[in-house]
Amino acid sequence: MNRYLNSFFIAFFCYALFAIAIFYILSNNEIIKIQEENKTISLNHIELKPEVQTEQKELPKEEILPKEEKKEIKKVLEKAIEKPKPIIEKKVVNKVVEEKVLEKKEQVETTKQTVEDTQKQVTTTTSEVQTQTLAKPVVDEKKEYLDKYLSQIRDLINQNVKYPPKAKKLSIEGTVLVRFKITPNGDVEDITIIDGHKFLQDATIEAIEEASKSFPKTNKSIEIQIPIEYKLI
Repeated sequence: MNRYLNSFFIAFFCYALFAIAIFYILSNNEIIKIQEENKTISLNHIELKPEVQTEQKELPKEEILPKEEKKEIKKVLEKAIEKPKPIIEKKVVNKVVEEKVLEKKEQVETTKQTVEDTQKQVTTTTSEVQTQTLAKPVVDEKKEYLDKYLSQIRDLINQNVKYPPKAKKLSIEGTVLVRFKITPNGDVEDITIIDGHKFLQDATIEAIEEASKSFPKTNKSIEIQIPIEYKLI
């Protein structure tokens, strides 16, 4: 308890001193102001001289201009202060345009020339192909083969024909129309009897198979249709 009382008194004493100091400072300021107000100025040391009248020259009055003339003058000054804009000569512009036009024209001419060259090449190639086609006539190998070897093939088949005994007993005669295919390797395929007595058909097939061993060779498969005659002597 004593500790709190001591602290209270010490704090109260400090605040009191602070308040007295502020009061003292404020009172001194007021005294100084009053003394300054009461001071009198002595004019004993100031000498008075007679006034010298000087002629006052009238300054030239500014000419008052109308507002419109002021605005025009202001515009003229502003234009004079403005930076001059760069001027592009028409000749330079025209030259650039002409160069671009010439460049485009050259590109078009180059493309046109390329197209013409391509067309010439195509025409030349077509004419060469046509010339080669005309120079080499189409050869009908089948016709050429038959014209050359058909009679030989017929003779070879007739040489290998064996008259069937049953047909001989029955005195059967006639012609058997047969169709077959000769392959490049010399074999015979697709033997078909188109017309003829049934007793003569097997003998015809056997004769063709036996005679094919001597058939002339061909470059491609050729189909042949020939009649084989059977006649008793």
